[in-house]
Amino acid sequence: MSSLFTNTAAMTALTTLKITNQDLERSSNRVSTGLKVATAADNAAYWSIATTIRADNGSLNAVRDSIGLGLATVNSAVNGLEQVKNTFLDLKNKLTAALSPSVDRNKIQSEINARQTDLKTSATSATLNGESWLATDSGAGNFSADRKIVASFTRVQGQISVGTVTVNIDETKLYDAKAATGAAAGTTGAQAYSTAGATAAINTWTTAQNNWAAAQATFAASDFGATAVATRDAAKVAYDNAAASYQTSVATINKGATAGVDGKGGILDKNWAVTGADEKGFNHAYELSVDKIDISSIQNSDLSKLRAYVNMADKVLTAITDVATKLGAVQSLIQSQSNYVDTLIKNNEKSIGILVDAGMEDESTKLKALQVQQQLGIQSLTIANQSTQQILSLFRS
Repeated sequence: MSSLFTNTAAMTALTTLKITNQDLERSSNRVSTGLKVATAADNAAYWSIATTIRADNGSLNAVRDSIGLGLATVNSAVNGLEQVKNTFLDLKNKLTAALSPSVDRNKIQSEINARQTDLKTSATSATLNGESWLATDSGAGNFSADRKIVASFTRVQGQISVGTVTVNIDETKLYDAKAATGAAAGTTGAQAYSTAGATAAINTWTTAQNNWAAAQATFAASDFGATAVATRDAAKVAYDNAAASYQTSVATINKGATAGVDGKGGILDKNWAVTGADEKGFNHAYELSVDKIDISSIQNSDLSKLRAYVNMADKVLTAITDVATKLGAVQSLIQSQSNYVDTLIKNNEKSIGILVDAGMEDESTKLKALQVQQQLGIQSLTIANQSTQQILSLFRS
């Protein structure tokens, strides 16, 4: 039965078309935004979880930035130290080559001067945000040797907090504008006894047949507070029928002067207490600094100072290696934490994607199907509206 006031077919077609249009709008929004849950209305539970994870990622990103800044500071020091080490190895080789009696030490000194400049340039250039761990000024009014850098983070009851590692740059500095020398126990150029030509003997005896007596000999040598004592065995003397024979011993004296106390300052500008042997085997004590190396006046007749420079270079290289080890450990710790935070952020992003991201392949297919449904709905509504025209035909003549 057809009704003039109620068109059931049109109402059904209109309802279907409205639903199709709503679905089409949602699908179109998903395709355009890439999200299947864009607001709480789409899925309250998923939206709430995703929002919380996004907040966590915001905190983690801030932590990652702080860790990255600390890592960049350490990397700057490590890279500068590596350059310094390579340059210093070259300088050390120059000192070793200078031990040859046939070399021109003035020319080698020129090369050493260039290396000294390179060392200071590398140390002072290793800066980040105006801060250097290799070249400092401990005399500055606001100077503090401790440097705290963000190196880790922890999460306790949902709250994120950062952890720091402290680096004492007094242990890493190569240069200090306020370098001060320390007193050394050994006197510069002090000479001590050597075993060479140290034969000594004191003998006494009586003239009575088959009677003997011997006295021991004791020698003492000192080098400004460092005393060496050597005692020989008693000489043996025997007489028989007016024939005498005796035995003397050789006293062993200390090899030479002892090194004093290293000065204060950076590794490359402080005084190092070292010793060097001369051509006769006597040791000499010196206070030497890398940035004040001067071998131009050293003669072949006495290479003790040059040998002391080589010994100093060994000590300096060990100190540089120790600093590199410490910084490398800090670098490894921070890098590990940085990688861990990166992993957490990526995992959170994956979780968010699972919860709220739209599957573009599915949404694209659904969008095309809804567009077809929309066209069919429009056609259905058009057909339903035409039913009223049939009622008019009843009244035509």
